[in-house]
Amino acid sequence: MENKVLKQFEMTRTFLLMGSERIKEERADVIPAGFPNSLRWQLGHVYVSVEQLLFLQTGREANLPEGYSEMFSRGTSPKDWTTEPPTVDELNAHLSAQLGRVKETFQGQLEEEIAQPFKVGPFELTTIGEVVLFAIYHESEHNGCIKGLKNSIKGVN
Repeated sequence: MENKVLKQFEMTRTFLLMGSERIKEERADVIPAGFPNSLRWQLGHVYVSVEQLLFLQTGREANLPEGYSEMFSRGTSPKDWTTEPPTVDELNAHLSAQLGRVKETFQGQLEEEIAQPFKVGPFELTTIGEVVLFAIYHESEHNGCIKGLKNSIKGVN
């Protein structure tokens, strides 16, 4: 089952990357009516969330470039950015490398208990595998947001 969970993570990330490679830099910061964030924010948020959820939450070292947490963590907005954000290509490179790190770091460890259980609504996640499954769910949600944004921004596809 463990290999299937990590394969599902790989599949989810691969679909995200397949769609994000077609995002044009000049459209990455457009925020259409009805959306709270941009395509660039969505990509950065997925990256930062996995670093925070899978690496920090499980006691591993995260790879968070300077400024990423401030730009892309939950509750942030591109409207509040005061520094130049990473390019779409940079974000895609980080997302691609992160996939390899997740597979390498967590292979054989999904049943391992985490030191501090993670609360998600009424649920409590207690193992690395549960956190990976939540990360897959979370990333899929944001992939849907990306598709909605792309459909709302003329000329992105």
